[in-house]
Amino acid sequence: MGKMENIIGHLYNRDSKRPIPYNHRKQIIAKSRNCSYLTERCIEVPNTYNKIFASVWVDTDHVVVGTKCNRLLEINVQNGSKREIPLMRSPYPREVPDQTAGIHAIALNPSKSFMATGGQNVNDLALYSLPDYQPYAVGEFHQSWLFGISWINDFMLCTGARDGNVCLWTIFDVDGFSTYEEECGMYRKTPIEILRTEGIIRIRDTHYNPTCERLGTIGYGAGKYDAKVCFVDIRQPLQKRVITLPQKEENIVISGHDSSPLFAVGSLSHLMLIDDRDPNTTDITSVKILEPAQGIRSLSFQGDIITIGACKTSLMFYDVRNRKYVTDHDENPVKRKLKQGYVAENMDWHMHRYSFYPPSTSDVISIMTHCYDDSGLRLFAAGGPLPLELIGNYASIWE
Repeated sequence: MGKMENIIGHLYNRDSKRPIPYNHRKQIIAKSRNCSYLTERCIEVPNTYNKIFASVWVDTDHVVVGTKCNRLLEINVQNGSKREIPLMRSPYPREVPDQTAGIHAIALNPSKSFMATGGQNVNDLALYSLPDYQPYAVGEFHQSWLFGISWINDFMLCTGARDGNVCLWTIFDVDGFSTYEEECGMYRKTPIEILRTEGIIRIRDTHYNPTCERLGTIGYGAGKYDAKVCFVDIRQPLQKRVITLPQKEENIVISGHDSSPLFAVGSLSHLMLIDDRDPNTTDITSVKILEPAQGIRSLSFQGDIITIGACKTSLMFYDVRNRKYVTDHDENPVKRKLKQGYVAENMDWHMHRYSFYPPSTSDVISIMTHCYDDSGLRLFAAGGPLPLELIGNYASIWE
């Protein structure tokens, strides 16, 4: 482990002198923004794209999304134009048991010079150089679906997958961990470190908090309800802290505060706030979500405001400082419900429509991903129908 620690420490320190350009204006804007005035502007996505799982702003006009049907799409939010980004494929393809998992994570490094996401093989990491989406590298190690991607700094990132492994990668050409393939003009990479998390055999999401320099991962142990969160000190990867979560069902998303050691985890019926300031104590606050128990699907912090994307087409906003949901002038919790969304009206749709759901199409749509632009004034939200067998999509700008 000594040699590996030297590599990690060298790469970490090499970039630590560069300031990470986190936009602190977001915190000021978030505190003054009245969420009740957000209005929806729908973006039409072709019916051939099924369920948008992941999204990221690449510049002021463009968002890149990843879908369940394993496709990458760039959307111009101003004029609605779209272009598909070819998925990366290793020059030595590996066998994958199920290609329908889709792209669950997309992330940019702090300087927005690289984009990380899934590859054509849903187990692989794909690295594109920006702004032209040129293939840079394929990362090969995970043996199951890639669920979480978190950049540590401009040159290092972590991935978490359903195989239970958390992997640390670097974009540098490091001997023994990178091979340049001239025929396809990109690197093949392997992790510089593999962080096996004790008690977690299925990783569902990851988030790196630059304030406390810890990586938070959520997942499950051997049992269906064995929900756990693990915090890893990136500077000392062997130091891990595993906490059993009080809310057991459908813990699939984690996010973190930009300027404090506070993490948020979304479950089927609760928002859980975890303060990782003191490793000797466990401070978890569970907040029941406003909607019926349909599940939190996406989370993000804007200063002290947490935006919650949930099932049944709801956006909700929780004020961490005041420990309550954001309310309007009448003191009613602010909930923003979408008006549109596409669901293929096939036989599965009609069975669900008459057996489980009200007749409104939008009532089966879930907000599976959302992200704010750099100004903090525009929110991109997207998703699709939650039931596995239903086909559809949704995308919009809230401003």
